[in-house]
Amino acid sequence: MRFSALLCLPLSGLACSYVEVPWKNATGATSYLIARTMELSDVFNSVTYSIEAFPRGKDGKFGFVGPMSHLSLPGPEYTCLFDGLNEAGLSVSAHYFAEAVYEEPAPGRQQIIAKDLVPFLLANCSSVAEAVSLLASVQVVSAKVLNWGGHWAIADAEGNSVVVEYLQGKRVVSENPPRVMTNDPEIRWQWRNLNTYVNLSPKYPWQNDVVQVKVDDDIGTIPRPIGHGWNLFGMPGDFSPPSRYVRLFYLRGYAVEMSFPKSLNDAIVLGTALLNNVFIPYGTVASDPREKGDNAEYTPYAVLKSPKDKVMMVRGYRNTQWRKIDLERLDMFTAHSWPLEDGTMGIQDITEVGRPAETI
Repeated sequence: MRFSALLCLPLSGLACSYVEVPWKNATGATSYLIARTMELSDVFNSVTYSIEAFPRGKDGKFGFVGPMSHLSLPGPEYTCLFDGLNEAGLSVSAHYFAEAVYEEPAPGRQQIIAKDLVPFLLANCSSVAEAVSLLASVQVVSAKVLNWGGHWAIADAEGNSVVVEYLQGKRVVSENPPRVMTNDPEIRWQWRNLNTYVNLSPKYPWQNDVVQVKVDDDIGTIPRPIGHGWNLFGMPGDFSPPSRYVRLFYLRGYAVEMSFPKSLNDAIVLGTALLNNVFIPYGTVASDPREKGDNAEYTPYAVLKSPKDKVMMVRGYRNTQWRKIDLERLDMFTAHSWPLEDGTMGIQDITEVGRPAETI
């Protein structure tokens, strides 16, 4: 499939979440695991998914892998790649961004339609620096049909991480120290909004002990925390982009402060837990009845990527078991395809493999 033929889905990627989880690699240096969810509605009940590997050579220097969205309507099938990892360890993640205003086409400049940007960068770049340089040499423009507003998180095997947005017709590249991204508003607004939640704390809430008094014996000393979790009181729990951004930033930060991941497996455990916190069950996020084809939004798939190890893992909505693709073992001269959902629930029956317990 030629990248110029990739078309994007309307109403897609409306609630994507992205977070990078640090971990110590074999050299003692810090690497990052990228954890990302895709949330969208099943447009006109016609969206399906697959995992595709694109070979190097014909359309670019690097082979890459990513989940593909398919929209089947009368006429040609429309497909789009919202996420991927290439054989050099470059990661590109596209998220819906309603505020996007792309560049105006200028004569003599190469133009890339926004919906084609993920495969374009993955096929031609090995690092964040190369991706940013390539973007400076082209114009990212709107599609004439099925236009899609987006912004992109780009990271590489060396731990570099940026966010690329198009605001008022201009490209804005921001270093991404928080290593989190969701959707609207723009990334700098999300950063400022973190200041709203400085009351959150990784510590048990003893700060009001100084005002404690003893009242009726049935009540005892007040105020005092009863149970756990009060250090996170006030953290937003809804699925809006600002709330998901806040949760991923603070939960990742507190978890890492308590126990820094010492291996890729540790990072996978934490990354999975964070994605579970922003997982959207079907039917819980309201659709807009005024938008034709807008159905209930949910999380059809999630992705874990280790740029350093050239590994991508994918899970579905029904089968939440991670399935791994190792790009260093994959033949990158040949196209490959896998179903995103394999038709099972991923549940392992261990009834017959249990060992008799020792008699006490």
